[in-house]
Amino acid sequence: MKTINTYMVLLTVAFWCALVQGQSFIETYSFSTFNAQPSLSLPDGNAAGASDERTLSSAITQITSIKVSLDLGADFNGDLYVYLRHDSGFSVLLNRPGRTAGNSAGYADSGFTVSLMDGAANGDVHLYRDMTTPAPGAPLMGTWQPDGREVDPGLVVDTDPRSAFLSTFTGLNANGTWTLFLADLESGGTSALDSWGLEITGVPEPQQYGLTIGLGLIAFAIWRNQRKRRERLRDSSTFLS
Repeated sequence: MKTINTYMVLLTVAFWCALVQGQSFIETYSFSTFNAQPSLSLPDGNAAGASDERTLSSAITQITSIKVSLDLGADFNGDLYVYLRHDSGFSVLLNRPGRTAGNSAGYADSGFTVSLMDGAANGDVHLYRDMTTPAPGAPLMGTWQPDGREVDPGLVVDTDPRSAFLSTFTGLNANGTWTLFLADLESGGTSALDSWGLEITGVPEPQQYGLTIGLGLIAFAIWRNQRKRRERLRDSSTFLS
């Protein structure tokens, strides 16, 4: 009976450790100041663009999914090219939205207040007017799939293949430098990044597993010692009687 009880406790500890290991963590980051300025201005009609680099200290050592938020003011959305880079991951978030073989300028709407994630129900942000047209002077809103077209912004059209999704970050360690690059590629109008953010889902660092397992084993040791003490007291009482 003692052996069975011991096995049951060990199995319980193993179950809870496995449960914790199978859980994902979510970390959220928001960036709204740029070198002490409230926005990051993009040079007009300049492919050199502007970058914002952020170094993360994260508990996530294996990314499973990413969502990016963008609050980007612009006078002409079809001018914009934006990508995110980290480690070996690279995702094209915007690539001249609205550009097609019959529309080389792209959409003439005014900015983005959006979230971007693979598989979003609204579909491809490059063709957002297939779903909705923002009011004059208003930004596009909602949750969309990233553009994903890793193509020269001067040549890109809607029919180009999409491969540079946020899934390129899957499996990577979240720690380190994340770079958001933005460019306004046509002259006329102004563009500025007001804020951006990351929602990273992933597996926490192994040390957290070790802590959980260690606590489980300590609890088991305490339980076993208490059980042995009760058994000795019971045996002593039986002997005296």
